[in-house]
Amino acid sequence: MTHRRALAGLDLGLWLGIGVAGLGVQLWLLYLNPISPLLHAMGFLTVVMVLAFLRFAPRKLAPGASQRVPWHDWLLAAASVSLLVYANLDYAQYVRRAAIPRPPDVWMGLLFLALLLEAGRRAMGWILPLIGIAAMAYALAGLILPESWDFGPTLTLRRVVGTLTMTELGLFSEPTQVALRWIFLFVAFGQALILIRGDVFFERISIRMAGGLRGGPAYISVVSSALVGTVSGSNVANVMMGGQVTIPLMEKVGYGKTRAAAIEAVASTGGALTPPVMGAGALIMAELANVPYADIVASAVLPAILFYIAVTAYVYGATIRLGIGVGAMREETPAWRLLLAYWPVLVGVTWLVWRIADAYPLEHAALQATAIILGGGLVMARDAFTLPRLRDAMAGLIDGTLEIGLACAVSGILVGVILVTGLGIELSSFVVALGRDSLLAALVATMLVVMLLGMAVPGIAAYIIAAAVCAAPLAELGVPLLAAHMFIFYFSLFAGLTPPVALTAFAAAGIAGSDPFRTGFLAMVIAAPAYLLAYFMVLQPQLLLLGGDGLSIALAFASAALGVVAFGLGSAGAIFAPLGRAERVALALAGVALVDAGLLTDLLGLLIVLAVGWRNRRAARSG
Repeated sequence: MTHRRALAGLDLGLWLGIGVAGLGVQLWLLYLNPISPLLHAMGFLTVVMVLAFLRFAPRKLAPGASQRVPWHDWLLAAASVSLLVYANLDYAQYVRRAAIPRPPDVWMGLLFLALLLEAGRRAMGWILPLIGIAAMAYALAGLILPESWDFGPTLTLRRVVGTLTMTELGLFSEPTQVALRWIFLFVAFGQALILIRGDVFFERISIRMAGGLRGGPAYISVVSSALVGTVSGSNVANVMMGGQVTIPLMEKVGYGKTRAAAIEAVASTGGALTPPVMGAGALIMAELANVPYADIVASAVLPAILFYIAVTAYVYGATIRLGIGVGAMREETPAWRLLLAYWPVLVGVTWLVWRIADAYPLEHAALQATAIILGGGLVMARDAFTLPRLRDAMAGLIDGTLEIGLACAVSGILVGVILVTGLGIELSSFVVALGRDSLLAALVATMLVVMLLGMAVPGIAAYIIAAAVCAAPLAELGVPLLAAHMFIFYFSLFAGLTPPVALTAFAAAGIAGSDPFRTGFLAMVIAAPAYLLAYFMVLQPQLLLLGGDGLSIALAFASAALGVVAFGLGSAGAIFAPLGRAERVALALAGVALVDAGLLTDLLGLLIVLAVGWRNRRAARSG
């Protein structure tokens, strides 16, 4: 059951009409008639909330339940417009009153906050709204608790509500600003690719590359997830798109339901780590870390390659251990013909990469690439532009914008409370104190915070909240700021693989019909080298192209690549033949030693790999 309504008829028409009009105004304000960032964000979030109340029911809908939008949800949608209308009655005076709001300002702000939390609850569940409510309760606790408790600063209700709803420090802060300026355009780019069957192209080129290999469907899952995931930016969406094809095929050739689902879940997680798009998190990272997006993309290249080397190593080892034969999937069309047939996809993605590398404004680059794909699609695949497909593409764009916009806005409550209460300073001091004794302890504490958040809220929200608290103190401990953000970003995504609430793994398990918890735990095992890699990105910034010359970067990459391969093969349990338990543990330890920076650990890890490989090769020949 889900809160999402399957809209139809007049409800669908009105929902799509409001969405198209709202996004059209969004483009107008971005490119032709810029306005105050605060007012722009307020208008964007208002449209998102209106659409959310029409799309999501207050309770989960049982099979056969009515999908119509009831009158009270239309009323809530209308009420969502109230703050925007109120602020525009005299916008100049409204902004000036932010420090000392009037009672009507406070009431309108409270109404808007309540509506936002309800919309967020319907779209994302209880956890993130409860975090927002707890944050506001903390900010106001000084009004109730005795002063002797020294719980926190004494802030008035109007100060808190004014900060959250009348300034760019709360709901309309950087996360929402990034969502309205960049993220929805990249969602549009992904929907345009799907409209002209770019997902089919990625699948066909993946089959062409890996279909004939031993265990081909698993390799196809890895390749296609990297290609599709970097555009979609959503782990769960990636699973739902690619997993429908790859999971049954992997099961058919012998991987089993649980392993097939786990491989797809891990491969799909890597899509959001893969340049050039990397989903919404990288766009927000550019704003929060104040780093050019092109630098983030460049820094993510080597870790993304290492991630997929690790996953591929596991797939290879599992294929050998299970005795799976040569893949039966074939794509007869030569690769060059596929590239020629789907040239708009190639040109659009190339244009986007080139513009990003050229430090071109992201919103312009994304819009231009989308226009190229749609224009080329009209020439290449005019039959794809049917009314139902156009409707589905627009619905996908609206849904993607809703989920990201609501996650960013509700996260903005916590961001605002951290700023107005000084909580960030206290939490930062705690992380710094840990780091003075051990940087590793500070990293582990940060990982646990991110993972706990990521189990409860969307990955983008987990990243925003954790980055607001933990990135600066890690930087104070000497960690490059970009490395700190990348560490947090990685674990915000890995939370989707980590039980008890592993949403990405659970989505894959739903397709496979496997046990969700077993799938989640196996996904953790497969992704273990990537968990390790996140730490060594901090300890070896050369992997992020931060410092060092070309030789040191190449040596760090080579050592890390061999390390994740050793760890992946140890996790899978085979090289040339099945490995014993002691050999698997030895390979995992060798992987850790190789990823670690240091000549001694690298030599030790290499010796272990050679010894285990030689022994396993002999076992394969004698068997």
